[in-house]
Amino acid sequence: MIQHALLAIASLLSIGRAALAAEPVIVPTEICRGYFLIPITLPSREGYPQDRTLWFLHDTGASSSYVDPDSIERVSGIRLGPRDRANIRDAQAGPVSINHLQARVGELDHLARALGHPIDGILSFGAFSDFLLTLDYERGEMRLEEGRLPRPDGITVFDADGPDYRPWMVVEFPDRRRRMLIDSGAAMTSLAVRRIDLYDTLAPPRPTGASMRLREVEERSGARSRLDAHIGPHRLIAPTLQSTPGTELIGGEVMRHFIWTFDQATERVRLVRHQPEVPITFEPDFDHGMVFEPIPQGYRVGSVIADTPASQAGIQPGDIVTAFNGQPLDRRGCDGPGASHTLDVSLIRNGQPMTVRLQLFALVE
Repeated sequence: MIQHALLAIASLLSIGRAALAAEPVIVPTEICRGYFLIPITLPSREGYPQDRTLWFLHDTGASSSYVDPDSIERVSGIRLGPRDRANIRDAQAGPVSINHLQARVGELDHLARALGHPIDGILSFGAFSDFLLTLDYERGEMRLEEGRLPRPDGITVFDADGPDYRPWMVVEFPDRRRRMLIDSGAAMTSLAVRRIDLYDTLAPPRPTGASMRLREVEERSGARSRLDAHIGPHRLIAPTLQSTPGTELIGGEVMRHFIWTFDQATERVRLVRHQPEVPITFEPDFDHGMVFEPIPQGYRVGSVIADTPASQAGIQPGDIVTAFNGQPLDRRGCDGPGASHTLDVSLIRNGQPMTVRLQLFALVE
């Protein structure tokens, strides 16, 4: 399976072999809400915009790369349709040359609004197939190097094989064992599971909101596991669980405790704890309780979950949300609400602008 998948993905990168032999190459990144964002800059050309940098979100759970049509038009003057593919050549991400990046065209505005940072594209797991790829959450670094991981020992190196070429790992609960996708594109998720109602949880699962996916909005329920989970020898203490109708995931709230090194050629992954002496615990899940529908102006509130900050503040279905804390949704920055847990929501109701303050509280303790 992996050989077929990798043959379908052209090598994108060119790095000096001597440099790689000496030490790993650091790919320039910005960490935003647990996501790795990579600036990829096209060469300057006469008659083209001066700013030709595209921000790509690196997603180990993505099987294809995507680029927003507005972003391609901004840097090239060419308008592509949803069935077209963009071919990015002669670009740079710091010391990394992007020789041939083919990306599907798809609207990404709704993801930028969810993140609070412009997103021009999504870079798939396969983009770095020729190298060992390390995601170091403690340093906020993405590194590339040559070599291969040793055989799995069940302590630091593990099999990452699964139903496709993306990376998968086994998560063990006392009463069940699940193979889950390692998904850096689910940065604010701990573990996403199907049939959350079958898990032993401290309280019954309750609706918590929705997750913005590439093509859809996926409503979620959440609960805290009564039981601990394990990844290899690493104990996850009472992790928070989110429901999913699709692929089960290991998300960023787990990933941030480790340094992850992926070897796509051998389907292996290496895990190194940042602070082995510190237990891996999970904070309560705070959310506003609005389920959004993406629209050009921002978000339309499709529904409001009962007994949430949004319902208590009087948010109504049909309200159009245009800003959080006075900032446009896609440029509000990478910081959360902070210790005060307040959120000022700018919205339009029946054509009238207004601001509603939400006092956020934990939906999953």
